[in-house]
Amino acid sequence: MSDKKRKVDGEHRVFKPDWTEDYFFIERFGQAQCLICFKTVAVIKLFNIRRHWETEHATSHFASISVTQRKDTILKLTENLEKTTSLFRKQTTDAAKVTRASYEVSRLLACKMKPFSDGDFIKECLMTVVNCVCPEKCSTFESMSLSSRTVRRRIEEMSSNVQDSLKASSSNLFAFSLALDESTDTKDTAQLAIFIRGVTSELLVYEEFLQLVPLRSTTTGQDIFNAVLQCVEKHSLDLSHLVSVTTDGAPAMIGEKKGAASLLVHHCEAAGHTQPIHKLHCIIHQEALCAKSANLVDVMSVVVKIVNSILSHSLNHRQFQLLLEEVNEHYIDLLYFCEVRWLSRGAMLSRVCDLKQEISNFLHQKKLPYADKFSDPRWLARLALLTDITTHLNALNLKLQGKEVLVTDMYGHITAFEVKLRLWEAQLADSQFAHFPRLAACDPDTIDPNT
Repeated sequence: MSDKKRKVDGEHRVFKPDWTEDYFFIERFGQAQCLICFKTVAVIKLFNIRRHWETEHATSHFASISVTQRKDTILKLTENLEKTTSLFRKQTTDAAKVTRASYEVSRLLACKMKPFSDGDFIKECLMTVVNCVCPEKCSTFESMSLSSRTVRRRIEEMSSNVQDSLKASSSNLFAFSLALDESTDTKDTAQLAIFIRGVTSELLVYEEFLQLVPLRSTTTGQDIFNAVLQCVEKHSLDLSHLVSVTTDGAPAMIGEKKGAASLLVHHCEAAGHTQPIHKLHCIIHQEALCAKSANLVDVMSVVVKIVNSILSHSLNHRQFQLLLEEVNEHYIDLLYFCEVRWLSRGAMLSRVCDLKQEISNFLHQKKLPYADKFSDPRWLARLALLTDITTHLNALNLKLQGKEVLVTDMYGHITAFEVKLRLWEAQLADSQFAHFPRLAACDPDTIDPNT
């Protein structure tokens, strides 16, 4: 006797059309299904179909109808089966679409950092639109849940999924480096941003934002080091594959004995890791430090004080906005300068240059300090020069940012900018202002070549 088990799929049984008229069976999705009760038989063969007919429907009125009536009845039963299955399929599809839509709306609320309770308001807006455009779809949209509890649960589920995916990807890196940046938010809470860039064994580059860790107390090197270790443990990273740590120039980061980078290197050496770890200074941070040397303090400090005198006083602020509305300017307000986000300096200076006439008139009307500065052509020329230089520096800084930017690309941008600086210096010495459009608009006699 053979030990091989019988395989029904290997018998290649074929459904015969005669069984439809004799026993009200059709073939659907590789199975024989009864048109009367919608049941299916385990194996497509005459014995199973006949037994189902004799036990379930042989005594029903279907057994006594004529041949012509059978054909009409089979046609109607087939159409009824198609309608029933399509209805179930449509309901399943609609439910899946509604659930997906709920997740998509929750994702948008999270990306835009909106309150969870805004989900109810979004649903009200959707229902208003649906009632006006397609009232027949009201029941479908009504079934979509966007309550604050549902939105929170959706966001937590997506966050958990992203964390699991991030953990799985990070733990498979053959070699990786970390980038650390600590800054203070608007509520005076220190936030440590941790980024990772690594390569897999297949030489695929992986770059991702790893975690944002709030430092609610002190921000010493030990505190930053402890936060990094917790993040490494949370994402199952193997520090034996760590090759470099990139930080800014803060003492808490680069201190030789108590800096976070040094403590991380000592920790890896104590654990017996033989892989050398390089401590690097962030190129973008170095560029930002160099850019601050282009302050032209006598110009920048005055501009900041002028802007603050207008924006920090409610009455002055409102009256200045009214003045801009009256002259029908493209801009409707000034911009603050934030030292942490130093790129805002370029936007603020550009706005002041574009509105210098309106600012001058307002300062004279209100008898505020520094009104005479906008009457000094030499000071205006220095303001134009600072604005043009800051515009170029902002463009360079933006080139250094973004994902998948290699250090070779950054070095190329920095080197090219150094060449441009030498070219611009030579052009300014010859009173050529092709790359300084705001300075070119000033009176040439007021431009000091030694600036």
